[in-house]
Amino acid sequence: MARDEAGFPHASCPMPEVSVIEFAQTPRARKVSSFRMSSSRARLVALLLILITSLDLGAATAAKKRKRAAPKRKKAVAAAPVETAVGGTLQERLESLLNGSVARSSEASVQIVEVDNGNVIAERNPHLPLAPASNMKLFTTAAAIDLLKPNFEVTTTVSVRGKPDASGVLDGDVKVTGRGDPTIGGRFHDGRATAVIEEWVTDLKRAGITTIKGNLVFEYGYMDTDYIHPTWPADQLVNWYEAPVAAFTMQEGCVAVRVLPNKGGKQCVVQLDPPTSYLDVENNCVTGRGLPFITRLRGSNTIIVRGGVPARSGLTEVFVTIENPIQYFATVTNETFARGGIKVQGQIIITPRDPRNDWQPVLQHATPLNILVYVVNKKSQNHYAEQVVKMIGAETKKEGSWAAGTSAVTEWLTTKIGVPANEYHQADGSGMSRDNRASANAFIELLRYMWKSPWREDFVSSLPYSGDPDSKFGHRLRQAPYARQVYAKTGYIVGVVGLSGYVHAASGKVYAFSFLFNRYHVGVYAVYRLQDEMLKEIIRGG
Repeated sequence: MARDEAGFPHASCPMPEVSVIEFAQTPRARKVSSFRMSSSRARLVALLLILITSLDLGAATAAKKRKRAAPKRKKAVAAAPVETAVGGTLQERLESLLNGSVARSSEASVQIVEVDNGNVIAERNPHLPLAPASNMKLFTTAAAIDLLKPNFEVTTTVSVRGKPDASGVLDGDVKVTGRGDPTIGGRFHDGRATAVIEEWVTDLKRAGITTIKGNLVFEYGYMDTDYIHPTWPADQLVNWYEAPVAAFTMQEGCVAVRVLPNKGGKQCVVQLDPPTSYLDVENNCVTGRGLPFITRLRGSNTIIVRGGVPARSGLTEVFVTIENPIQYFATVTNETFARGGIKVQGQIIITPRDPRNDWQPVLQHATPLNILVYVVNKKSQNHYAEQVVKMIGAETKKEGSWAAGTSAVTEWLTTKIGVPANEYHQADGSGMSRDNRASANAFIELLRYMWKSPWREDFVSSLPYSGDPDSKFGHRLRQAPYARQVYAKTGYIVGVVGLSGYVHAASGKVYAFSFLFNRYHVGVYAVYRLQDEMLKEIIRGG
């Protein structure tokens, strides 16, 4: 790969799709056991909502008999205002944009610097801490890479007490020790939520175990049991982006609810993945017209499906969060064991720690940190970010909690990197909380540190790039000469827009930038356009 002295490709060479990790392919979570080593083919689960309405053939026939009316003209939607840069130098042109109407109508914290020497090219209130939305994920993932190191693996271990007899009966217990791996679900396993547990069943049977005479124990003490952050919006807790966070997580803290049509007038078909008795379903959805409404009754594990599904429509799939994630994981594991031919005669025991010292590990599921970082940044997956921040707390402070994790990140940022303490406050790992605060300067310090660190490739290659087909940012700056020249993390919650990362100029120089906008009094697309115009100026004139 041709690179300039800064480490980015030359201007004549587009940004790479491949770095240390082969991101042209989805990363693979590997499973390690004492019996064998295997790799599960990775494929991202698409969240698909098919909106198809019935066609009234009678009305269509009647319409043919009538004279075709002239089509009504739709009112044109006003385009987002475009800020126009003026000036003879890059600095002047960027300053003109930063003093334009969009920036002046917002609380803005913006800074652009040369990544190698820190020379400031343009800025506006760079030390003002604002809500960063999902840009907060940059701090979480960078701290995880630097503190835990890229070769860190999150493991889930299955252990036994005793040995099976010739008939396959284990006169003892089986224990599963969880450490927060969010990949145990369908995302990396062809949409099959229980694929990893099915592998456990296979390995246990290979070890000669078909009946567990004792208990099935789930050890969760790696993380606390504060599943939901207290500052997350309470009215959105059924949505996938506010999934519960725990040492055991199945299907990313959710259940996939799939709705299919039946015969006309009949109750719709509702399927759950994973299939489990842990959840109840109230199905009042009728095949015919309309669209399905899928939710969960708050404070319960009752899934509600209402509305309708057109008879000729396809699958509608929605991910809905669940209550009590550890009990959910334990129930699904027990049910998967039973379906796979392993009978548990004892009870399900859920405990923070089992102190008995005669446990023998028999298999382990291990996921490299770089896979988690990839999903956090490339897919902006909140649940992964929250699992990671609690892992940071567990590994550095022996406490898998939000308080410990965010404290560890803050200490790392303010002491090792040198971000002023009054420019940063972290409430959670994903940026969902409106209590998060960071200045553009804090992001610049982080980005420059990671650029110069041994982990540059691990960090930068996890970021979405302009024109990236695997991320939302790919819809922006996707034409030459801008495509693949920006590697950055987007961020959005209502009233907050952020974009922070690296931009590669035609000159070969690399710049770090952070664009944070709060309380803007223009449309969100006007803010996006301003961000894009600034990046275009840097690419052309930097």
